[in-house]
Amino acid sequence: MKNLNRKIKFAIIISCICLVALICFSKVGILFTSSNDNIITVSTTNKTFDPKSYVASVTSINKEKHIETSTTETTISTTTNSTTTTIQTTTTTVQTTTLPANDWTGDVLSKSKGAIYGPSGKETYYNLDMSGVVRAMRYAGYSEEEYPYWVREDGVKMLGSYVMVAANYEIRPKGTIIQSSLGYAIVCDTGGFARNNPTQLDIAVSWR
Repeated sequence: MKNLNRKIKFAIIISCICLVALICFSKVGILFTSSNDNIITVSTTNKTFDPKSYVASVTSINKEKHIETSTTETTISTTTNSTTTTIQTTTTTVQTTTLPANDWTGDVLSKSKGAIYGPSGKETYYNLDMSGVVRAMRYAGYSEEEYPYWVREDGVKMLGSYVMVAANYEIRPKGTIIQSSLGYAIVCDTGGFARNNPTQLDIAVSWR
């Protein structure tokens, strides 16, 4: 009997505790813990728990706490500037005069002959220092590279590939290419003889 009485008393106490808890549960509110460890308080004036109200409250809170994460893709466009180097080639065309072969078959001036009549008129010779004459030709544009001064094996003084001669500048200006008995000549000089014989050529040589 004593054990029975104890069990009844224990059951009564438990029932009282549950009743008190139920009253508090329905009038004060309910505490729930969500999965993210945040405490959600759902207040209700109803005597019974409304699951729809709880779900609506939780959804509302989740919406308020929702953090939108936006991912921005940045495309980096690398532009490589290519430098094109244009090489301009300038072609200089030099007009050259192609002379016919020296086909003179008459007398050829020599030291022993002294004077002859060649393809362009009377020919004589002289032997003087040509440095001043060559300098004047350089000033006139006849370069050392294209028109070097030299003395041929037969003693004829040359400017490039031409025999150096003196002539009448009025009819044969400086630089004129003319045929002589010793080959094609270039007019580089003049002299007093030109007054007496305008067509005469005085050929520069090293003969003594």
